[in-house]
Amino acid sequence: MEFHDILHGLIRFSDENLTSLLADLIDSPEIHRLRNMRQMNFDVPLIQELGRSRRLPHSIGVTFLAVELAHKSNLSVDATKALLAAAILHDAAIPPYGHLVESELKRIDPNFNHEETLSKMIRGNISDDNAYQEIVFGKHLELANILQKHNVDQDAVIDLVCPKQGRHSAVSADIDIDNIDNVHRMAAMLGWDNARENIVKIRKSMKLNDKNGLSFNIAAIEPLETWLDFRQRIYTMIIAHPECIPYNALQTDLVRLAVENKIITPEHWFKTEPEFEEDLRANENTQELAKQLISGCNYQLIDYVWFKNFKASSKHKNADIAEFMSNNVKKKPVKDFGYFVWNEKGLISREIEVSIVDSNRKITLGQNSTSCMIALVQKNQGKGKPTKLELSAWRQDVTALFCDLFGVTTFEADFPETYKGSFYAGTDELRLELN
Repeated sequence: MEFHDILHGLIRFSDENLTSLLADLIDSPEIHRLRNMRQMNFDVPLIQELGRSRRLPHSIGVTFLAVELAHKSNLSVDATKALLAAAILHDAAIPPYGHLVESELKRIDPNFNHEETLSKMIRGNISDDNAYQEIVFGKHLELANILQKHNVDQDAVIDLVCPKQGRHSAVSADIDIDNIDNVHRMAAMLGWDNARENIVKIRKSMKLNDKNGLSFNIAAIEPLETWLDFRQRIYTMIIAHPECIPYNALQTDLVRLAVENKIITPEHWFKTEPEFEEDLRANENTQELAKQLISGCNYQLIDYVWFKNFKASSKHKNADIAEFMSNNVKKKPVKDFGYFVWNEKGLISREIEVSIVDSNRKITLGQNSTSCMIALVQKNQGKGKPTKLELSAWRQDVTALFCDLFGVTTFEADFPETYKGSFYAGTDELRLELN
């Protein structure tokens, strides 16, 4: 059984104990659905190739790493089957547009999350229809039956893919094969020369430890630092590149409207992206925005302040921050405006503890990012541009409100003109302290 992959090259699965299970899983409706689910939410000309990547190749890549680890660590056949199943299934319960839709569904149902949904899917009961739920056109849930057929322990798979709080696994942890494959895959699709070479170095240096997590030999430290650098550069570009923000804002508005108009709900989260976008174009409340997914984004970036490296005294959701700014910012330099907000902690950059093989030693790498992007966008192709004086007044207003909302006095600030492609401070970045 083989696959041609942009990151790993030619992938071969030759273990007869596993190929039958893998073939059945890949042919299941739950995994077929991933062929129509993008790895990244939006399709920006700047990073066009990322918009083409689908979740199935990534899931196969994670499975390749899982099986390689299992063989290196001499896992039993049963344990290897569970790890394989967890790897290929780890994204199976992602809704269309990924975490963007998930965060909006959580606003109306705080208990909604794809990990719990995945646990239900593995057991064959994601809804009242249970095994008769049609997950894709004309196909019902099959995972539970496939796992039973191949004597794979459902609980073992769930423990690996959705570990309980305080626990981790090779598939789900601060450092796991899911994120290792995902970041390197995005880097390869962006044409970064050393992405393939770097993941090979990591593969050669990692193994499973006795707690189902990953351990590394000392040679992995340098390529792991490169992986973390890939991660922060990619997410910095997605969040803060001036060409990406209009598309981010468009999709955020579109998803919010989709949830408000019940085009997608916590009960019927499992639409594929083509189905979801077809429904968006058919609904009178979303069709005008949805057409821009094909014809091009009409949103324009006016300005942004990217607040970074602050310690907040309170937590706030993106939609609530956007609404607060919209209601309270006095200086509005454009008409038909909106706010795009991306508030994150540990997404762009994260601190990880690397367990060293055959020792109790741990090495800490990286640092946890904290940032809040507040961008002003115009929702049509307006001709007039605000003056520098108007933008300066807007920035001051937004900064004062941000500090009041988060209880912040010290932070770094970045702007469109100071964007450098890296999260870490450069010479044009301002560090501010309010008295």
